[in-house]
Amino acid sequence: MNPRPKSVQQLVDVFKRLPGVGPKTAERFVMHLLKAGRGEVTRLTRSLDELQNNVRSCEVCFTFAEKSPCEICASDKRNKKTICVVAEPQDIFALEKVGAYSGVYHVLRGLIDPMHDAGVAHLKISELVARAAGGAEEIIFAFDPTIEGETTIQFIEKQLAGLPVARTRLATGLPAGGSVEYADEVTLAGALANRQQIKK
Repeated sequence: MNPRPKSVQQLVDVFKRLPGVGPKTAERFVMHLLKAGRGEVTRLTRSLDELQNNVRSCEVCFTFAEKSPCEICASDKRNKKTICVVAEPQDIFALEKVGAYSGVYHVLRGLIDPMHDAGVAHLKISELVARAAGGAEEIIFAFDPTIEGETTIQFIEKQLAGLPVARTRLATGLPAGGSVEYADEVTLAGALANRQQIKK
């Protein structure tokens, strides 16, 4: 017999689906909401409603934004000929905090996993190739230094073959197995400034 009320268990199950959240943490979230009262629950509900109703995918770079194109893609102060390719939208947030990059972005929405052969149909690779063919001068690969990152770079390199666009990658300031999302600003700034040309 489950001693939790059904509504409590349902919310625990919802929180457990979030990355990095286990059963104990999910239960703590729910208990916090119950003890905090209606005001906290109302704020959470309102925020989730606004997230669902206001946030959309940018039609150009595929990040999440409240309008499309997003502010970066729409800005006339950004260099549209330099495209920094990232795996997820949160990587853009990390790179923008550095304040050292003036180009635009392209979000793949994931990386190629060679261990599970999930394919590439779900990734925004064909859209990247189209942008590169539309006049881009440099493609910067800003992936985590992992097997998935390396496999993705190699695959995209083949798709870009023949296009007159420079391809670079973040410098080795990022440790092997590290994460763009969690790297400190000094490390990311150095990795961007010292990016390396990819040999064709």
